[in-house]
Amino acid sequence: MNVLNNFFSQFRFDSARAGSIGIERERFLLSEEGTYAPSSEEFLKILDDGNWTHELSLCQVEDRTRPEQSGLKIKLNLLENDNLGSLAARKLHVSFSEEEAAQENLPLLIYPSPRYREIAASVSSARLSAACRVAGTHIHMGVSNIEEALMLHNALKNHLEVLCELGDHSNGLRLKLYKEMAIRWNPPIYEGAEHFFEIAKQEEFSENPKNCYHLVRISPYGTVECRVFGVTQHVDEIIEWVHTLSLIRKEVISNVE
Repeated sequence: MNVLNNFFSQFRFDSARAGSIGIERERFLLSEEGTYAPSSEEFLKILDDGNWTHELSLCQVEDRTRPEQSGLKIKLNLLENDNLGSLAARKLHVSFSEEEAAQENLPLLIYPSPRYREIAASVSSARLSAACRVAGTHIHMGVSNIEEALMLHNALKNHLEVLCELGDHSNGLRLKLYKEMAIRWNPPIYEGAEHFFEIAKQEEFSENPKNCYHLVRISPYGTVECRVFGVTQHVDEIIEWVHTLSLIRKEVISNVE
């Protein structure tokens, strides 16, 4: 039982944030010549903003929004990040790519963090290349507890095919690369908390839930994270994705009540 408790202690569920939404957007950097720019370290130094961070590839950066329940506030967060990021990009003479699946000539250069070095050393060059070539929009939905997380996770799993089609802007290439990277990409239906723990042990993410790469996953941040959506330059489209997920969550909550 202690092992089970230790596992669930890694998830920071918070009833005050139930129903809130947080967004993570991954984007490639391009040089003035239009080639991929392995410049994320320099970009982040210029920007110096906690809402922006690195990704596996040195050619990619990520921005994050604060947890919000209002679609308008989410949109304002996204636009604020866009403005700050664009200013930093101009100073560095780079720009953001609109691609959600980079071309094969993307430089295979890894951000020098211990975790990413470990990942790079543990997978084949083909899987590493696939991991570096994908960029997406990840949507986190705050939940109160593990029971709510399991119900929402399973509901999103049941809508997975539709959600994948909704967020696809590369004729399936991004998802193809994602599945090459994350062999265990397909989220299961969890029968309960203990089943979730058993799957975590089998798929080797019980000691670190961040090592779960399902397209829908229960995140240690106390959220259910939907990783199916690609890249869009239109903030209103992201808000539409949020609305779709919120409707699914509303159905889950109404069924419980």
